[in-house]
Amino acid sequence: MDDGASVVWGGRPLLVKGHAGLDLGPGERFEGRLRTPGTDDVVVTADVDGARIHRAAPEGPATIESDAAVRVLLLWGRRPADPSRRHSSAGPDTPRKVRALLSGY
Repeated sequence: MDDGASVVWGGRPLLVKGHAGLDLGPGERFEGRLRTPGTDDVVVTADVDGARIHRAAPEGPATIESDAAVRVLLLWGRRPADPSRRHSSAGPDTPRKVRALLSGY
């Protein structure tokens, strides 16, 4: 299984549980991008119908930028022991929603 397939396959169960914790209204849509330099972004989206995860070319601002190991932790609903290994210019709410979507375990 390639890395892109493992992100989608592994992330789906997390998104189902994480989506239940978001309070999205009708027509509201959320998107977050996890970026590691030199790789595709991992994009999580959610609306009232559910949540999805996929890989995409880096485009626009990232929600959370980190090294590859921290991104794996985030994808599994965890946080790094050293918070300086990730950063965001998206303000506190958007990264919080990304972490909520990925917090299924």
